[in-house]
Amino acid sequence: MIRFRGLVVTIWVALALFGFYANANINSLLTTSITVPSSPSARADKVISDAFGENTEGAFIVLDKYKNVDKSTLEAKVTEAAKAIPGAKVLQFKAVFGVLYANIQTNFDLQRASEFTKTLRQSLQDVGLSEAKVTGPPAIKSDVSPILDQDLKRGQLIAILVAIVFLFITLRSIWSMMIPLIVALTTISTAIGLIYVLAHKMLMVLYIPNIVELIGLGLAIDYSLLMVHRYKLDGDIKKTQRTILISGSTVAIALSTLIWVPVPFIRSLGIAGSIVPLVAIAAALTLQPALLSFLGREGTKPKFASEQFRKLGALVVKRPKLVLLISMALLALPISQVSKLSVTPSSISAIPAELESAKAIKFVTDRAGEGIISPIQVVISLPEVTNVDAAQAKMGAEISKRKDVLGVITDKTFVDSSGKNLRFFVISRNNLGDSQDLIRYLRSLNGDFPTGTKLYIGGAPSQGYDLIQKIKETFPLIALISLLISFLILRRFLASLLIPVKAILLDLISIGAAVGTVVYVMQHGIGVYKLEQIEIWTLLFIFAILFGLSMDYELFIVSRVRESYLQHSDNDRAIIEGLANTGGVVTTAALVMIGALTGFLSGHFAGLQELGVGLVAGIAIDVTIIRLLLLPATMALFGKWNWSHPRFRRSRTN
Repeated sequence: MIRFRGLVVTIWVALALFGFYANANINSLLTTSITVPSSPSARADKVISDAFGENTEGAFIVLDKYKNVDKSTLEAKVTEAAKAIPGAKVLQFKAVFGVLYANIQTNFDLQRASEFTKTLRQSLQDVGLSEAKVTGPPAIKSDVSPILDQDLKRGQLIAILVAIVFLFITLRSIWSMMIPLIVALTTISTAIGLIYVLAHKMLMVLYIPNIVELIGLGLAIDYSLLMVHRYKLDGDIKKTQRTILISGSTVAIALSTLIWVPVPFIRSLGIAGSIVPLVAIAAALTLQPALLSFLGREGTKPKFASEQFRKLGALVVKRPKLVLLISMALLALPISQVSKLSVTPSSISAIPAELESAKAIKFVTDRAGEGIISPIQVVISLPEVTNVDAAQAKMGAEISKRKDVLGVITDKTFVDSSGKNLRFFVISRNNLGDSQDLIRYLRSLNGDFPTGTKLYIGGAPSQGYDLIQKIKETFPLIALISLLISFLILRRFLASLLIPVKAILLDLISIGAAVGTVVYVMQHGIGVYKLEQIEIWTLLFIFAILFGLSMDYELFIVSRVRESYLQHSDNDRAIIEGLANTGGVVTTAALVMIGALTGFLSGHFAGLQELGVGLVAGIAIDVTIIRLLLLPATMALFGKWNWSHPRFRRSRTN
């Protein structure tokens, strides 16, 4: 890398420039779809698309007061305004607490439909409905995209300022401080460029740029700091490169667990998340040495408070049982909150209040519940054309009796051109997360229909139900496989049987404390939205990221402990020297990562706030209680058993 440093830098500059272009154009390729392929809701949506020429994700909701205007006049004007969208049809009109509710269906997917949001709003203005509010999935996506972009820029600014402060305090040199920032910027832009290419071929989630840029910043600076630290210490970066390669691979493996969840929404998060550590590894192993060679060893002057961490290590080694008990007591409170966890596929109402779509949601949901924004579609597919009005009316009446149902909307026009597919709409009183019992009930119905009749339950609540069920079915096994792979990698790298097991257990404790913190903070609305339910995708991402980062910090510390143990065969001395050599740099790296992730907390969206709370809490807990107290305490208690392994060879170097 040093010999061809000019070429190396040129290649990375080219990748970064493409990434800048990609970042400016990627939003149009992103979506918030939660569809689950081959699920009952997906089959229902296909029937709706084939029979009625509609896409359930492309439905707009129009709300307007009719107190001073005749209801029929309002309906006519909404119908006229809907003509501005090619192929759009007004399927439902319903009076709800003095508000006219209209459902406008289109045959477009979420992204394409969102592009007609401004058109529909202008058309409503043109027909005289100046106070009408437009919401629904396409309008929400249209409204939140620019807010997400603003949140990203603000988060980037916060993250970069925090990183600059800590880098300057630590590295004490403007030039050496620039190297981690350059590596981070290059990592982020290259990762976005790769995701941009993939987004042309597969579904990618709207939140991905925010996640990639903030996590990429922290991860790249982490690796860069470790390299600078070792370069200044002894000029030998090969051992750190090897550690970065292993630890970065562990992060990528943890995030890749999401790829195997058969849900495009989750899979895209896994793919994007895995790209970040892989690019960060590549930059650390190629670009970083090239840049360091320009600077020279004398240009780096890091200061990581080694003596303070040496004293901490000595204290822990002297009183390991007491430290262990205190640490577990501190962790007990946040972990206990996990029992209160309740999940939802999405928090529709938790969006910036100033948006038109949010105002519409709040106005109607305060009176009727969130379910009115995303009605459930019940499709009756008959084997042949026949009159089933009585059976449909009976089923609708039975459904209406449920306490969690606001209403059932039926109409003789809700039939396709063949006459074999009929439907009606069920409006839940609850949000997506609390509509699961209703979905199960609807799917259990048969009705007095002819033999061969099939019932399909579609719409966003049905998609949300399938999303949660699919994750519950598949993720535990996938996560278990990820843990096993991580164990095998650590076993090989550290030549120990006990340390990898202990590392995984400590990681799971850290993740449990982080999830418990998310539950407590969100349910009490401490500086964020107050929500009873957590978006399920954030829990998966918190698990994957924290497992990878926790393993990162574990490897950085334990690899140096092992170096000392191989040299002196003294377990307590190895622990003290390991903390002295790595405690400062790991803590600084974690602080930079926390600073980067605070960008999520300043945002306007519940899912990103939940992600920010979980990651900030998890890293803070991990780098203090777990890595600086529990880890050395357990290693001190286990003594020589830390290094017991059938294939362990004391002559082997790191």
